Amino acid sequence: MLNRHIEKTLYYIETHLDDDLDVETLARVAGYSTYHFCRAFKASVGESVISYATRLRLEKASLKMMNNDRSIIQIALEAGFETPNGFNKAFKKIFGMTPTEYKSRQIALLQKYKDKMMQTPKIVDRNEAFVVFVRKNGGYEKSADIAWEELSKELNGLCEKLKDKKNCASISLDIKNAELIGICHDDPSVTAEENIRYDAAIAWDKKEIDFLKEQGFSTKEIVGEKYVTVLYKGGYEKAVDGWSGVYQWIEQNEYKFRDAPPFEKYLNTPQEVSEDKLLTEIYVPIE
Repeated sequence: MLNRHIEKTLYYIETHLDDDLDVETLARVAGYSTYHFCRAFKASVGESVISYATRLRLEKASLKMMNNDRSIIQIALEAGFETPNGFNKAFKKIFGMTPTEYKSRQIALLQKYKDKMMQTPKIVDRNEAFVVFVRKNGGYEKSADIAWEELSKELNGLCEKLKDKKNCASISLDIKNAELIGICHDDPSVTAEENIRYDAAIAWDKKEIDFLKEQGFSTKEIVGEKYVTVLYKGGYEKAVDGWSGVYQWIEQNEYKFRDAPPFEKYLNTPQEVSEDKLLTEIYVPIE
């Protein structure tokens, strides 16, 4: 498990990819000296802090390529590269192909899934959501189970500890009043399996989330604004059809992706219904 200092730095990097992320600034975020920070980060994450930030910028750039309103040069500059040549070299090192080759491959892949959705996507405006969460890395089919198990265990332990405390009477952690959300940060066709990030998250009112933060839980806000959403039914292993269909629809209708992670909202769980009756909403942020 990551220590809180490194975890805090990871979330800072994710939300400041358009800023200058020098080592000194990130060390201050972590609360470490520069000397100890670089070593602690690599020991915890498995790559240097600069390599980590560069990889996330390139993965973010790969998503922008699905919109035809930006040239490769524009995307390179937005990713912090001074020249297209430098961008091409860094991109090929991560993805094994040039940006142009990657864009052609992804468009062809999306075409394969264009008829896989159960229904036509719709555009919705969501309010912000305040969540408590646990993050795990690895393939979604494994990391999701581990993250949900850990979050459930931690919350159950807290509820047991606080059940007789009168000053917690106004706090309701009833799952019936919550949203169950899986934040899917990375595209498995792009990101190496060991680097895929999944957050098991539960949204309650801000009062409950602030309380959980005081108890040492990781919390954050999911930004509101505009999303494309679609419902799919069935086991989670079939989710790739729904996800790919949504991205194809967005690209086909020329919407622009917003710089925020997509997520799933679970309307029921395997503990409640059989696999074929599972209902999940996909949300992809757009401008």
